[in-house]
Amino acid sequence: MTRPDPNERTDAGREDGIQVLRRAAAALDEIAAAPGRLRLVDLGAQLGLAKSTARRLLVGLVEVGFAAVDDQGRFSLGDRLLGLGSADVAGLAALFRPTLEQVATTTEETVDLSVLRGGEMLFIDQLESAHRLRAVSAVGMRFPLDSTANGKAATALLNGSTEVAFDRDEHTVGISAAGVAGRTAGGHVVAISVPAPTERFATHEDRIVSALTSAAATAPWSR
Repeated sequence: MTRPDPNERTDAGREDGIQVLRRAAAALDEIAAAPGRLRLVDLGAQLGLAKSTARRLLVGLVEVGFAAVDDQGRFSLGDRLLGLGSADVAGLAALFRPTLEQVATTTEETVDLSVLRGGEMLFIDQLESAHRLRAVSAVGMRFPLDSTANGKAATALLNGSTEVAFDRDEHTVGISAAGVAGRTAGGHVVAISVPAPTERFATHEDRIVSALTSAAATAPWSR
């Protein structure tokens, strides 16, 4: 009687494991590209998976903290996965600090640096303006994509365009802002924004937009 080759079982198991990892990575890529917008049926369709297979995959990702799902069944990246990137935050802040300093010098306004995390913009660095009346947000705070300049810029980037985006009294009454976003070589979506009291922002909007346009061309984003 011919005995089964144990190496064949090992090789098959290895291939199965690699396939699961590839599917998980693909699912996380889809979630990161459209955080808080995709349901199970959407992910299954985009990944070309049967509903039962997609369900097992997503349940597993949620269980280990790499994905999270809200009450409407929409997925975003999980806290455990986001936590793995905390070391990257310090590196990103250091990488972009010279660009922030240049924008701050040109505009004489507060300049913020933020990174897309789980469907929100996480503030990771800031240079405050010297004006007595100025816009200041604490590093570590998270802001929505739909009503902030940095969030709108990140959304535009994800949709395939790079442009200066604006928040005109939308997120905070009396504060307006402009922002640009780009993707780093490591795949992070990073935004630079300039907020200011609305009256002063309107007066110096051209200067702010010019500084951000220059930043978009010279910042350490991937080309």
